[in-house]
Amino acid sequence: MGYVVLEGVEKTFDSVKACSQIDLSIRKGEFFTFLGPSGCGKTTLLRLIAGLVTPQSGAVFIGGTDVTHLPPEKRKVGMVFQNYSLFPYLTVRQNIEYGLNILKKSASEKQQITDHYMEMVGLSGFGGRSVAELSGGEQQRVALARSLAVEPEVLLLDEPLSNLDARLRDKMRSEIKSLQKRLGITTIFVTHDQTEALTLSDRIAVFNEGSVVQVGTPQEIYNDPENVFVASFVGDTNLFEVAVCTGVACLEDGTKFKLPASAGSGNILSVRPQNIKLSKSVVHEPNTFEGMLIERQLNGVWIDSVVQVDENSLQVAELNSVDSQTLLEPGDTVWVTFPESGFRLLEG
Repeated sequence: MGYVVLEGVEKTFDSVKACSQIDLSIRKGEFFTFLGPSGCGKTTLLRLIAGLVTPQSGAVFIGGTDVTHLPPEKRKVGMVFQNYSLFPYLTVRQNIEYGLNILKKSASEKQQITDHYMEMVGLSGFGGRSVAELSGGEQQRVALARSLAVEPEVLLLDEPLSNLDARLRDKMRSEIKSLQKRLGITTIFVTHDQTEALTLSDRIAVFNEGSVVQVGTPQEIYNDPENVFVASFVGDTNLFEVAVCTGVACLEDGTKFKLPASAGSGNILSVRPQNIKLSKSVVHEPNTFEGMLIERQLNGVWIDSVVQVDENSLQVAELNSVDSQTLLEPGDTVWVTFPESGFRLLEG
């Protein structure tokens, strides 16, 4: 049995199901992410685990104990909210001590614990400052230290990086992952950002419309999506409706792709943009087609292109290296090759 377990959990608000029959098992010490678009139920589920919301049906277990109807303060969880929920009229130290006051820690214990976690998150010397004087990244650290100070068995993070600028978000992402591994604390992270999910997680649950549609490691989610929604939401992909017969996928316009045995099954063919090869010279390989370059844009590490092949518009991504074909221009004739290993058949 997992450390945090959800069995048949459902929650409805005004006849709308926020969570529908959720079954999940999260291991002790795991960094587990709820990933999905806004309104898919992931934050509601996090609040159910925290005890801030009670399910209509199902059960929540932490460490083998049924906590479904326990109040938040008896669940041994810490939560960092999207807006941090800090007290602006208190100092950094007073904010971090807040949960310790509820636990009735002595003055010496509060000082020792607070000093420890301020140092851990890089806030030593900030204790007397008002949180209103802090930057967004510093406030995020205060919220994290406050949650860790009560020494929870489970840490819940509700999109804590969404209010930070891109560079600071990358830095804090790395710090949170390092801290989580050092403490070995079971962590559940909510985000709609696929990059955060892929870089931070041991495993990911992808949500859509209140249901879990796939659970797996970042590699499994990205490389082997189980359906069109996962393939489209986690990364970019090209999708084609096809008819499949004896290892060949056929489009309506007569285009045929040779498929590997590992392509799976389904009526939608998916191929990631980076798995498509472009050439200005004629290529004599299987799954190669003549097309026209419509758009080409440099995005730092990647060069993104749009190529028209007959009636099909394709997204293509190439690594921006010294060998990149920088001479290609919109309007050029190009040859597009689809390596067999890049194909996946999905259910629509």
